[in-house]
Amino acid sequence: MNMNNFSKAGLITCLAFMFFVLGLKKSSSQTYCTNSGTSRYAGEVDGFRYELWNQNGQGTACMTLGSGALFSGEWSGILNYLARRGLGYNQTKEHQEIGTFYAKYNCDYKPSSASGNSYLSIYGWTVDPLKEFYIIENWRNWIPSMAAGATKKGTIEVNGSIYDIYVNTRVNQPSIQGTTTFQQYFSIRRNVRNSGTISISEHFDKWESLGMEMGKMYEVSFVVEGYQSSGSFNFSELDVFTSDDPVGIEANQEHTAPATIYPNPSSGEVFVYIDEPHINSRVQIINLSGRIVYSRKNINNSFLEVSKLKSGLYFFTLNNEELNYTTKFLVY
Repeated sequence: MNMNNFSKAGLITCLAFMFFVLGLKKSSSQTYCTNSGTSRYAGEVDGFRYELWNQNGQGTACMTLGSGALFSGEWSGILNYLARRGLGYNQTKEHQEIGTFYAKYNCDYKPSSASGNSYLSIYGWTVDPLKEFYIIENWRNWIPSMAAGATKKGTIEVNGSIYDIYVNTRVNQPSIQGTTTFQQYFSIRRNVRNSGTISISEHFDKWESLGMEMGKMYEVSFVVEGYQSSGSFNFSELDVFTSDDPVGIEANQEHTAPATIYPNPSSGEVFVYIDEPHINSRVQIINLSGRIVYSRKNINNSFLEVSKLKSGLYFFTLNNEELNYTTKFLVY
C-alpha cells in the first residue's frame, strides 16, 4: 500500500467529515444574546416564530433555537427577560377562525429561587382589543394573583389540574404596540409541572365566557420569563399547533357512524369502537401527507397506541368491499 496515497485519502476523508459535522452544527442551532445596543431579536425558523426580549439590554440574556419549535436559554442580572417560540399571526383572525390550539412540551426549567421571579407559560397577544395572556404551568417566588390590582374571575379544570383565572391591568408598560395601558389575562396552574399537554383553546373559551374579551391573534407561544432573577431552561420536547377542524365525533353521527374513536383528541391510547363486525375490513391511520402510519385487518373494539405519532391531525379509515368510512382525530 502506498502510504502517501493513504495519507492523502485519509486527510480528504477527515476534512470532509469535519465540514459535514460543522455544517450539521451550524444548521441545527442558532444562538442569540442581547447587549446594551440590542435588546430584542425576532424572526421565524422551521415555521415557528421566535423572540428574545431583554428590557434595556442589561445583564446576560441568551436564547438558542433548536429544530422544530425547540429552544433553550439562560439569563442573569436582568430586569425583565422573555424568550419565546411558537405560532405567529397577521392580526386578522380571532382564535376561533384559526382553529383549536394545543401544546405538548417537556422542559428542564431551572429558575433561581433566591431572588426575583420567573414563569414557564403559554404566552401571547391579541389586538383590537390589545390583550396579553398567560397560561402559567410553573413559576418561582411570585405570580400575578399576588398583585394588588389583580382580580380573580374564576377557575377552569383541565389537563389534570385546576387553573385560577385572573385579570390585571398594566398602566404605561411595554407592549407589542409600544408603551401603553392594556389588560393581562392569566390562567395559573395549581399543580405546577414541567411537562404535559395544554388544551389552550379551552382557556380562551373559558376567559370569553367570563367576559374577558379577546381580539385578533398576534401570537401563541411558549415563553420562559424572568424578572430580576437568573436561571436556565431547555425544551427537549415542544410543539404548539392547531387543528383546522372541530375535533371529536359529532353527536348526530354517533348513532350512524360505523366506528367511533375515543378519546379524541388523544396523546396515548385510543379506543376504536366498531358497531358490528365487518368481514375482511381494514383499519388504517393516515397522516395529512397521505402516508399510512397504521394498518390492520379485522379489528373490533380495540385499543390503538398513538403516543408515538407526531402531533397533528390524522384520518381514520374503515374499509371493505361494501364500506368506505373516514373520520378525523387529533394526536397532541
